[in-house]
Amino acid sequence: MPKRKSRARYKRTRVKSPKLFDKRSFRVVDVGRPEHHKIIIGCPRNKYDAKRKRCKVGTQVQSILEKK
Repeated sequence: MPKRKSRARYKRTRVKSPKLFDKRSFRVVDVGRPEHHKIIIGCPRNKYDAKRKRCKVGTQVQSILEKK
């Protein structure tokens, strides 16, 4: 079986497990210099208001992405 080449542009550092967040609430936000650092934020489980599409308690960092 041939090896696949990685096309990832970012190195991911996981802060918290994605299982701790509501899957509808994930967002990617640029921080610092454009296109160099990003964070993935999400709303904790059972704290997401689906009707309003908002987090009731505020979002938290799930992962940090750094450009390779």
